[in-house]
Amino acid sequence: MTDPKFILDACALLRWLQDEPGAKRVELFLKDAVTGKYQVLMHIMNLGEVIYVIAKEFGWDLAQRKKEEISLLPIVILPFSESNFWQAVELKAHHAMSYADCFAAAAAIHEQATLLTSDPEFETVRHLITIEKI
Repeated sequence: MTDPKFILDACALLRWLQDEPGAKRVELFLKDAVTGKYQVLMHIMNLGEVIYVIAKEFGWDLAQRKKEEISLLPIVILPFSESNFWQAVELKAHHAMSYADCFAAAAAIHEQATLLTSDPEFETVRHLITIEKI
């Protein structure tokens, strides 16, 4: 049996990085990933979203430092793939979601993983993926 998988969306990781409500829940998942209890994954498109949000609010230097810190976390960064890309495009065509969120949802579908999020936008695809609110 494989370890349970969880996909972080940008909102979840930003909550943890900025010590906002939900940060402790995200931290528990990260700690469990270190021990091998879970796999925590994130699509590279959503990682990019995290970095540009930090850069816009706090500047590029801090965003670059956070990028390095994130690389040390037990998060598997999922690269672009053609199948994930087309799944995200299809989700965007049929659901009122941001384009970046479509990549997180597509990754959850592809990886058969639970999506960790604080974003209510994912309710539109709840019938397609398992969502755990942080």
